[in-house]
Amino acid sequence: MFVYLIVVFLGFLLLAYFIRIFRKHFFSLAEDSLALVDTLLLKIDEDEKVKLVTQKNTKLILSLGKVLGSIFLAIVIGSIPFVIYLLITGENADSLDFSSAGSIISLTLGSTLGFIIPLKKKKEQSYSELAQLLHRMALNNYAVALKLFRIEAKKLAKKGIKPKEQFVIVSGLARAGTTSLMNKLNESERFATLSYANMPFVTAPHIWSKFYKPKSDQKKERSHKDGIMIGLDSNEALEEYFFKALSNDSYITEDAVRKYELTEDEYGDYIKYQAVIRNDADKIYLAKNNNFALRYESMRAHNPDFTIIFMYRDPLSHAASLLEKHKEFSAMQEDDPFVLEYMDWLGHHEFGNNQKPFQFGEDGKTYPSDKYTLDYWLAVWINYYSYLLTLDRSKILLVDYEFYCEQPRELLEKIYDKLGIDTKLPELTPFVNKRKAELECSEDLKTEAYRIFEKLKAN
Repeated sequence: MFVYLIVVFLGFLLLAYFIRIFRKHFFSLAEDSLALVDTLLLKIDEDEKVKLVTQKNTKLILSLGKVLGSIFLAIVIGSIPFVIYLLITGENADSLDFSSAGSIISLTLGSTLGFIIPLKKKKEQSYSELAQLLHRMALNNYAVALKLFRIEAKKLAKKGIKPKEQFVIVSGLARAGTTSLMNKLNESERFATLSYANMPFVTAPHIWSKFYKPKSDQKKERSHKDGIMIGLDSNEALEEYFFKALSNDSYITEDAVRKYELTEDEYGDYIKYQAVIRNDADKIYLAKNNNFALRYESMRAHNPDFTIIFMYRDPLSHAASLLEKHKEFSAMQEDDPFVLEYMDWLGHHEFGNNQKPFQFGEDGKTYPSDKYTLDYWLAVWINYYSYLLTLDRSKILLVDYEFYCEQPRELLEKIYDKLGIDTKLPELTPFVNKRKAELECSEDLKTEAYRIFEKLKAN
């Protein structure tokens, strides 16, 4: 009897272990199933939809075939101990008993251990495989994401929470202090903004909150390694995903993120989305979005009342910071490819292996070919901030990073005063920025950058 129980244990251990080895096929089946649903929800020409549905269905059938094949192979492998046992003992298959208490315990232990014993050690990743699967299913399917948003918006409308023309955007080229300023503004509790707890269902935060209720207040330094501590309740630049879903990535090309016109319907959807995030008639929507300049002019045409803060900093130190983060994130994405997927989903093309400069005109700017030089990042800086100088400065707030560091209280007072908010300011400690750029760069680029920098400071 003891030998038989060992056989049962080994058989179910092998079955579970090999199903686990073939888990990628199960993940693909889940992704392909939702991708088919996403395609069915697309509002496109019917002939084109039929073609896409056929493609997705074929892919789904192939995934299903791989899953069935994996299960069959796992059963065959798991049967080996039983076959050996029957050959040695000379018994018939009918004699195998799985109903006794001992057999049930053995198969339970075997199948459980098969799913938990360590596999080949992989490189440490930022998210578990199941978390990655959830993110892919939630973020790779724009039509599903927008459908969930419309369900949320409809529910909020019934509660009487209407879209509001007043909102606040903190923007600028990455590494200009935008995250810090957003977090300081949000301490007034007059604002509502997206946080890491909303990931990966950023278009349906209330539906997601019914299933996911993070309680941990543990914080760690974010991947930028810039001293900003984050937790599940920390604010983050997540709204860009909404624009990506709304436009189906139409403004993102192979080598640039392009300026584009926001239609009236898209603008209407955007402020409805803000209402979903606010979930409170009195709250003001607040977001950090470094891509906002791409749609700023059309957004302003639809809404003359919103407030936008563009931050800037000394071009050499700014370019040096961008170069440093480009090196760090490129290496990080090589070690953990999911980091690149994550950044692409959120439209974060500021640095890393899929870095793309902004394109504000029909003709793209020419950049130095080597992204690992200060010259490239100075050219990126010049392109971005020379565009800001073409905007109507009476409609935007230009904030010098150095001024924010040295006089944070004064800056917040000015912003709150402009917004008509009377609030008790949090404790604010001035910060001395000691970064000095000592890398070599083109004198022409340096001269042009500082010419623009002085104009920004004058405004």
